[in-house]
Amino acid sequence: MVKLFQLTLIFAGVVYAIISKNHLHVYLIINASLLLIMFKSKDNINVVHLCGALLAVYVLEMLIFHNFIVTESDVLSDMAINAIIFAFHFAVDLVIFFLLILRAPFTRARLESQGKPTDHIYKYNAEMALASLMTLFMVVDLMALGENFLRHLPEFGITGPVAEFFSTWRLAYDQYENVKFTLLGLTFLLVWLMASNLGQQPYEEPEPR
Repeated sequence: MVKLFQLTLIFAGVVYAIISKNHLHVYLIINASLLLIMFKSKDNINVVHLCGALLAVYVLEMLIFHNFIVTESDVLSDMAINAIIFAFHFAVDLVIFFLLILRAPFTRARLESQGKPTDHIYKYNAEMALASLMTLFMVVDLMALGENFLRHLPEFGITGPVAEFFSTWRLAYDQYENVKFTLLGLTFLLVWLMASNLGQQPYEEPEPR
């Protein structure tokens, strides 16, 4: 019964992330989930370090975006504002990607420096799934950023038929929010997967061919 209730809450969180399109609410839900998972798994250093790293990045992202990232300006052009936003999101996703990839080596190195055993330190399935998801985040960011530059070629001094051809390219821009919130919903799902036995199974590297 408890597991069913938990699954219902997780499903509701995923749906809310996709439908609400409220950046602040979604990140607050994800951060609260990370804190709860850390508390539930406080004896598992893999989970604690992983959730702690994600929590730190997400909190910093919220603070920086809402206080320092320009979303409206009388001085900057729409192209410049969009470029700042897309580049910022790409930088955050890149940081999270490397944190996920390097988390296990970091935890292992820290324990070794303290003279503690490290045989229980490994990458999780959920951890690597999140890293793969971050790759999708970065692809979406780069597509939106590249399209933004192409759509505003005249601002780079490029005019004529080429600039006119790209001036109507808006697919990545128009769908950016929908895609990002769908991926955030999947992020919420994978975050909770870290609290499950399946998500905490050691990740097995593919054998070289």
